[in-house]
Amino acid sequence: MIDEKALDIYDKLNCIKKERFGDFCKESLSSPLPTISEYLYSYIISHKLSLAEIIKNSGLSKDYAYAILNGNRTNPARDRVIALCLSMNMSLYEASVALALCKTILYPYDKRDAAIILCFSQKIYDIDTVNLFLIENGLPVLETTKS
Repeated sequence: MIDEKALDIYDKLNCIKKERFGDFCKESLSSPLPTISEYLYSYIISHKLSLAEIIKNSGLSKDYAYAILNGNRTNPARDRVIALCLSMNMSLYEASVALALCKTILYPYDKRDAAIILCFSQKIYDIDTVNLFLIENGLPVLETTKS
């Protein structure tokens, strides 16, 4: 699910002069970004995923997961978004888009984030397996419940 529109925007930004930025915005950035809930629901629908399976596999409480998915949680905790992305078997790119919509990223210079990136890259989507890998490397597990 490579975002061709985003790639096109990058290409245009590489070519335009700063004096044309206003015109560029009017032409290319007219539609608002999706919310995290809109993005996740679109992914669920396009991949014909089961909400019950996603929630079960994410380790999130049913209430918290639904709050994210129905838009009641507009700024969900980073680890919980990662858990949802893993439970949906998202690619690293798709998960990165989801995190960007929450104003965060997986930072490859951070050891824990690098471990999570490795899991996405190697298609290790099981939360318990990811957490075990984090523990084996002396890193904090994904927080999927309130402490």
